[in-house]
Amino acid sequence: MLKEAHFTPAKMLSLLGLKAGSLAPFALIPGPKERSQKILAALDDPRKNFSFLDYEMYTGTHNGKKVTVGNGGRYAPDTAITTEILCAGGVESLIRIGSCGSLQGDVKIGDLVIVTGARRGEGTTSYYVPRNFSTLSHPEIIRALEEAAKSLKVRYHLGWVYTTDALFQETPELIAELEQQRVSGIDMVTSTFLTIAQVRHKKAGAILAVSDECLKGKMGFRDPIFLEAEEKMVEVGLKAIHLLG
Repeated sequence: MLKEAHFTPAKMLSLLGLKAGSLAPFALIPGPKERSQKILAALDDPRKNFSFLDYEMYTGTHNGKKVTVGNGGRYAPDTAITTEILCAGGVESLIRIGSCGSLQGDVKIGDLVIVTGARRGEGTTSYYVPRNFSTLSHPEIIRALEEAAKSLKVRYHLGWVYTTDALFQETPELIAELEQQRVSGIDMVTSTFLTIAQVRHKKAGAILAVSDECLKGKMGFRDPIFLEAEEKMVEVGLKAIHLLG
């Protein structure tokens, strides 16, 4: 049970000029602005809800369904802030649209990972939950993402991810340990996003495009296959929104 803090998400909404319930029930949340712009381009009449530091949220419609979209953070602490705002602002179902490095030999650059759960290697969520807390995607979100991926005939994997704070401390020992534990990918956001959504009693999940193959030390951020996977991931996320109740 979280204790009341001196500065709450509700107070942040007030500072931003947002009322509870002013955001859409559904949200697609990438990290970088560039990816956010790709999703916004698919919406009808997107209108800005707020700007905060470098973060912006918009609400529009996609095939008649109201959706909130915005860059939700690249790392655990900023992700915590934006996810709290989204939850307090009325979003009920959240999908992260992100990227990850692969930790399994069969998970290749350009594949998509539909996250079923996340191991918490970052420090932010220790302020929210005990060490033994199980961070999981909501079954309805997993089901919608998987159904969307199948219908669009994209290559995907169901699996866990590990979220870290330390990009340059993804050591061979850590990678080998996670590989043995059958963790599918590693990133810097997802466990925070999912944990806070769980704590706030929201439905959340994540779909990640594979940018690197950590077992081989292979980088793919500029690989056309990864860039194509980003486009597919956005399509899957948008379709999944329509499969949710």
